Amino acid sequence: MALNISPPNGYFRASGGNATFFIISQCDCRLAYKVKCSNNDRYRVTPVYGFVEKNSKSDIKIIRLSGSPKKDKFVIQWAKVPDGETDPQAPFKAGTQVGQVILPVKAE
Repeated sequence: MALNISPPNGYFRASGGNATFFIISQCDCRLAYKVKCSNNDRYRVTPVYGFVEKNSKSDIKIIRLSGSPKKDKFVIQWAKVPDGETDPQAPFKAGTQVGQVILPVKAE
C-alpha cells in the first residue's frame, strides 16, 4: 500500500468534536489524495483534496457535528502525480485514481 492513515480509527463524542489524522506516504512518489465521507451531514473535513510528498505525511482535520451515535467511514483515495502537478483534483477528474484506504470512525 502506498498510503496509510494514522491513527487507523477515529472516535468522537456524539455531541461533537474534532481530531487530526495523518495521511502518510509509504512510497518514493508524490501522491494526490481526495477524502470522501459516508455521512456528510455529521462530518466536515479539511482539506478534501491535497498532496503528500514522497515518504512524507500531511494532516487532515475532521470535525464531527452533534448528532446520534453512529459508525461511519472516510475513504481516502489516492493517485500518483508528477512533481510539477499543482492541482490535487486533476488526477481524480481524469479518472487516474490508483487506490484507497478506509478510515472507520465511531461516535458514542
